[in-house]
Amino acid sequence: MNTSVLSIVMPIFNHPDWVKVMVDSIRANDFEDWELWAVDDGSDVETVAMLEREFSDEPRIHYISRGNRLPKGAQTCRNMGMEKAKGEYIIFFDSDDYVAPYCLRQRVENMRRHPDLDFMVFPSGTYNGAFLPNGSEKYGYPVYKDDFKAFLHRTLPFIVWTNIYRTEVLRKHQLMWDTHLRSYQDSDFNIQALLHGLCYEYAVAKPDYGYRTEGNADSISKKIQSEAHRKSILYFLDKQYRETQRVWGKKYDRDVYLCTLFLYSNLMASKVDVSFAQQMAAVVMKYDSIRGKQLLYKIKWYLFFSRFLPEKLSRQLIMPFYLIRKRWTERRTTYLLSKFWQKYAVANNI
Repeated sequence: MNTSVLSIVMPIFNHPDWVKVMVDSIRANDFEDWELWAVDDGSDVETVAMLEREFSDEPRIHYISRGNRLPKGAQTCRNMGMEKAKGEYIIFFDSDDYVAPYCLRQRVENMRRHPDLDFMVFPSGTYNGAFLPNGSEKYGYPVYKDDFKAFLHRTLPFIVWTNIYRTEVLRKHQLMWDTHLRSYQDSDFNIQALLHGLCYEYAVAKPDYGYRTEGNADSISKKIQSEAHRKSILYFLDKQYRETQRVWGKKYDRDVYLCTLFLYSNLMASKVDVSFAQQMAAVVMKYDSIRGKQLLYKIKWYLFFSRFLPEKLSRQLIMPFYLIRKRWTERRTTYLLSKFWQKYAVANNI
């Protein structure tokens, strides 16, 4: 059986022009010992025709369909790609982004120099018709004191596509993509890697991945208000508490609660769904009764204020300290990333 050093797993769903940009950027890399498992999630005829037309002559590209395997979604496609992967290393890419010509070599060579590591994290930029190493959204920089806490706070230190993993390590720990999740799959995968104790470092390297900043109508974030996604969020929240307490006990309870408030704030941005908010509080109560009661009190105060105050003001009054903290954290993160980039760019002559 033929094997490659590097396996790339990439789910695909429509947007043939964007897919072509991404795959062409992979093919343009100066590292050639790779295989790409492009797993289609039920794309339209145009996208399928493009894949068959453009890449049928490329033996390194393996195009497969999710077919009848359920559930539909990128997480199932990534699991299928993982099962097929034969490389020593594995990378998960999104089909609507871009990779720099040196990306694959840079990642593989860094992993070879660090045989003690299970995965490495690389800096990213953005892509919007052109690759911007210092784009507005940056990930993969070591600016947090505690990456696990950062994930729980929803200030993401890295994304799955910033990383390269040792394939055998993922299989040893049985790390797969959770198919029960409709959203936050990427965060969950990284959180599980940290909970399993995988050893990693941030690479001192050039930004090599361009995250597309153009709008995508199929984005998970656009659908997060659906009933299915809300059930998924309750599952996600319960899993964060359960798995974090299994490994760390009560150490991160406050941080998981802040994650709860983040999810609550995002979902209730226009109007509080009292029934769903109470379901979130019930999940918190299972693992942290004091903070669960705090959330229930917030809901009661919202019901009181909403009788005679505007909706937006009623929502803000019940969690002013969290909203102030959230805004401060966002600004601090932007500042830290900017300062880190400035020092990094000067040191590496970028």
